[in-house]
Amino acid sequence: MQTLLPSKFTGIIQLAPADESELLMLQEAILEQNPQQQPNPKLHITLLHQSFPKKLTSREGLRGDKALKALFKSGGQMSIQTPEVYLGDVKIGEDVAKGRVSSYVEIENSVACLEIRDAILEAAGIDPSPLYDTPEAPSILTPEEKGRVFHISLTNLEGNGGASIAYPQANDSSVVIR
Repeated sequence: MQTLLPSKFTGIIQLAPADESELLMLQEAILEQNPQQQPNPKLHITLLHQSFPKKLTSREGLRGDKALKALFKSGGQMSIQTPEVYLGDVKIGEDVAKGRVSSYVEIENSVACLEIRDAILEAAGIDPSPLYDTPEAPSILTPEEKGRVFHISLTNLEGNGGASIAYPQANDSSVVIR
């Protein structure tokens, strides 16, 4: 599935599908099996949670989120080549602590997601190296963000993107729909 960068920076670094038709078919199949779920209207891949750009600084001294906002406002993100991603297993996960249940499709080529995340940061003048553990310093990322399973949330209990689980787990249940 080909991806695009959004025209506006909303706080998270994300990719959007160029064509949602396959995802909409997956949503429909999930809803047939799980009528308590609602479709997620904002189909995207979160590449980096919104709390982390704020912890970075651009070469020009701007806080990371401000540098990213400036990049998107100028249209600078449009020169970044976006990857084709491959859809993997469809699963249902639960965040018991937050009372969330959502379905999602995993992205098989996670390296492409990491590469585009870093390319976006670099285009905004931000060094992505603080996201990685080095002998000199640990990563600024939480363990959940370091182990992020790249995915597209398809459905959840409320029908809005904020109601989906943020960090899918390896033991989430597979859904057989394709």
